[in-house]
Amino acid sequence: AQRLGRRPQNPVESEPSSARLPDARSTTMPSGLPGLVVTVDDPTAESSYGGLGGHATYRVLTKHPDLGETTVRHRYSEFRSLRKSLLEACPGVLLPLIPEKKILANSSMLLHDADFLARRAAELAEFLSQVTSHQLCMASAELSNFLRWPQPLVLLVQEHAAAQELPPLERADGVDGADPLASSEGDLVAERDDLEAARIVLQRLASRQKDSATDTLLFGKLCQELSSHGHVAGLRAPLRSAADGTGAVAAALQAQAEANAVSDLLLRLGRFARLAGSALEQVALRRKLAERASSTAKRLADVSAKEGRETKDSKRDRLGEEARRLSILLQELRDAHAAFTRTLLWELGRFRAAKEDGLYCALRSFSAANEAHSQRVAAAWAATAAGVAGAGGGVGGGGGPGEERE
Repeated sequence: AQRLGRRPQNPVESEPSSARLPDARSTTMPSGLPGLVVTVDDPTAESSYGGLGGHATYRVLTKHPDLGETTVRHRYSEFRSLRKSLLEACPGVLLPLIPEKKILANSSMLLHDADFLARRAAELAEFLSQVTSHQLCMASAELSNFLRWPQPLVLLVQEHAAAQELPPLERADGVDGADPLASSEGDLVAERDDLEAARIVLQRLASRQKDSATDTLLFGKLCQELSSHGHVAGLRAPLRSAADGTGAVAAALQAQAEANAVSDLLLRLGRFARLAGSALEQVALRRKLAERASSTAKRLADVSAKEGRETKDSKRDRLGEEARRLSILLQELRDAHAAFTRTLLWELGRFRAAKEDGLYCALRSFSAANEAHSQRVAAAWAATAAGVAGAGGGVGGGGGPGEERE
């Protein structure tokens, strides 16, 4: 069972990690233990022996209303090791990706980059939040050992996980018959790439909106400076009015840019793109398992053929023993592949239902928020236009060299 990546049944005590992201509907996403909160914070730079190099550690805190708190510190590499262990212990489960290791010529610079460390802590928190609330991961020994949960909490989580009702899963192998996941890889690649592209474009939109706010504010300041010139006496009041009005426009644009830069839609696009990447990872692992089953079946056929041709009893007995061993292994591999396939099919269905619900809600909120922001921007421009017109008085009736009269 260990060789095939099945998970142990009795985890040891351990400790916390991660703030929960809002999920879509409870019917489509994991259900964590009520009251359990896991957070990752307090990134701390620690020097290596002799003061050369170093690494950061993060505090992982678990809180439960009845069982108190437990705390442990882990470095980034230990989070990566946990994920690798969970890949083996929970085949078919869409484990969220964690950020890639940053490689710099002077890596010690990152140890003093507070923004970088805070972002990484948030990403590690999201990872732990999802695995500690996943029915097929929450009770694993690998997770509870990493978090150093006390035995009473381990037992409570195991009991909660066991009570989660998973939908009935029909046998779907794909080794001997039609593969129910035959087209999944291409679909997931397109899905991941489109989600990530949409996230990047939305991020760029927020950045350009911020630039627009900056330029609008700069334009207002230039209007103010122009109003101080001696030869614009008749234009002074309209320029000052424009300067005042564009300040309000810039503030409205800035508010819109800041809201879009941290919008729920942006966060969800990134999250679902990463989950699509995790699904591709599981598809690749399943393919390797199928290849191992196929090579074992071929080896079994070869050994069985040799056994049938062998005339010496001693050699035939050895070949027969090897054939029996291979036959048992092949059945184990096929069973593991079938279980992997069932779990992955279930996970993909859940992922897409959550993505549909989550993006729909986020799109609604994003559209409504931008409508409201756009109305504020339009109102600020309308007020600016009214102010300029009111301050103009008799200006604008003559027209200068090269200008057309209205």
